[in-house]
Amino acid sequence: MTLPLPVEDVPPDEHGASLLVPPEEAERWRRRRERPAEVGRFALLGLGLTCIAAGLALWITARGEVGVGSMFVGFGLALAALGGTLHLLLQRDRDLRPERAHAWEDGIELVLHDGDLRAVAWSDPKLALDVFVRPRRGTADEERLLVWRVGRSVPPADLSEAGLARLLEVVATHDLRLAEFRNGRRAREARAYEIRARLPAPTVDGPMSRSDLSGTVP
Repeated sequence: MTLPLPVEDVPPDEHGASLLVPPEEAERWRRRRERPAEVGRFALLGLGLTCIAAGLALWITARGEVGVGSMFVGFGLALAALGGTLHLLLQRDRDLRPERAHAWEDGIELVLHDGDLRAVAWSDPKLALDVFVRPRRGTADEERLLVWRVGRSVPPADLSEAGLARLLEVVATHDLRLAEFRNGRRAREARAYEIRARLPAPTVDGPMSRSDLSGTVP
């Protein structure tokens, strides 16, 4: 596949229009999606440290409660470990978040925050993209999330309205498989699209039956 890599060596006006929303808008919605994880990691770490401190206090002040203190310390360590794991996962997602997406003639390419690239050809059997379109809570706008299903995990990216239209146009142009699902009231319904490569028709080995010969010239 001849994708224009690396993107950093291409002049900005040759990048082509990104399928994603502008960076400022993408950052705003990303922070909104990360808020539960942000609160969760600090809550887990805080509770874990509190339990560890309580367990250590029991060890020091109440020698007869060593078993209870150990339980508090163990529970606190487990909570702190969960909080640390959530922190690492959140940091990984931030490093891997897509900043640009381009639909080239040969395939689709993502440019990640850490400078890495993800690309897949339209003809690649491993091509797998999902798009989720749903109303944004508290607004009249729609959220359009592009989910990369190829290889390593990449966080969802916010498609622009024009980007979604461009992606669906490319799907039709390259004869890809598209499955669409709808749910909810028509004015505020959610939609999902599955984009996959069109696999070649299976070949059948063995002698042909009479029905296989129908319509052939003798």
